[in-house]
Amino acid sequence: MELIKVDYDLFKKILKEIPSNIFFKDTECRYIFSTHYWRHLQGAEDPSWDIAGKTDLEIRKDTENAKLAMEQDREIIRTGKGTKYVIQINQDGRTEYLELIKNPVRDDNGKIIGIVGLINDVTEKILLEKKLETYARTDMLTGLYNRRYLDYWLQHSVTPDIFPLSVISADCDGLKIVNDSFGHVIGDELIRLTVSLFRVALPEQSVMFRMGGDEFFIILPNTTQDVCKKYIDNMNEMSRALLLKGRPICVSFGSCEVKSPSQSIMEAMEVADKQMYKEKSSKYAAKDE
Repeated sequence: MELIKVDYDLFKKILKEIPSNIFFKDTECRYIFSTHYWRHLQGAEDPSWDIAGKTDLEIRKDTENAKLAMEQDREIIRTGKGTKYVIQINQDGRTEYLELIKNPVRDDNGKIIGIVGLINDVTEKILLEKKLETYARTDMLTGLYNRRYLDYWLQHSVTPDIFPLSVISADCDGLKIVNDSFGHVIGDELIRLTVSLFRVALPEQSVMFRMGGDEFFIILPNTTQDVCKKYIDNMNEMSRALLLKGRPICVSFGSCEVKSPSQSIMEAMEVADKQMYKEKSSKYAAKDE
């Protein structure tokens, strides 16, 4: 069988037809060739520009990713082990994700003579994964975290620097009456108005969860009980200005302080729940009198 001889220029043309970007660098991390010039490079828009002999620090517009590329390349040369990682690029109002796969190239004696690499655009894949992740942890009606994500947050985000913290249990008053009288669309509006109240009245670092229905759980990092009560008083005052079908909304609250990591946030949540239901019961008792 006769072997087909392929010259270097033809080989480069063939490689250019592959959607991925293939490149080769020498042991000084300088490009020997690259099949594609991507838009994140300095000078690549010039038809006469050539990547050969240049390092990432010289050609990348994104200096942080350029430094990362150099670090990874030097580690490959040092250890002889390949690597695979994804970078995020924010440029010209666009966010893109590129996957880089790099491996050392050795001569017949096993000596490393350079690095071969592959760059894949994985933007669609990463954005889809992020969207699915958001769906998994977010309540679609309100945009708050959902009950499932609370367990994850408690396991991964509770650090000593957020104490003391306060927790708030909150519940919309009269949601069933609103649903029965005006329908669930208006009931959903009551829930959204309540969340708007939280967002306006509470500090930015607050972590908010919709536990289901009209029940909410809020964590206020670095907040004592006294400060928390002031936030609740403010929400009670502000709720009078939020009208639904011509009537102000009403929310019941309960709270509890967690002074240190040695205390249970879940137990504090139970205390806040009991306070909230006690307040709600007192409101209905007052109406019946």
